[in-house]
Amino acid sequence: MPLEFYVLVIPFCAMPVFLVSLDYLNKSAELERRKSNVIDFDKFIKHKEEGDDVDSDIAHLLVDIEKIAA
Repeated sequence: MPLEFYVLVIPFCAMPVFLVSLDYLNKSAELERRKSNVIDFDKFIKHKEEGDDVDSDIAHLLVDIEKIAA
């Protein structure tokens, strides 16, 4: 009896805990990836304006596009 009990209890209790832990770690890693991919548009434009002439022109065009879209 005890052997069959352990054979049934360990897989059905340990495996769900393991799978839930993996799912949580996967979701937290995905959230971190999303955070690192977000670009601050205003900061990007400011750095472009401080760059050379081409960067400055690109920044002005992006600001114009943003005004049109808004």
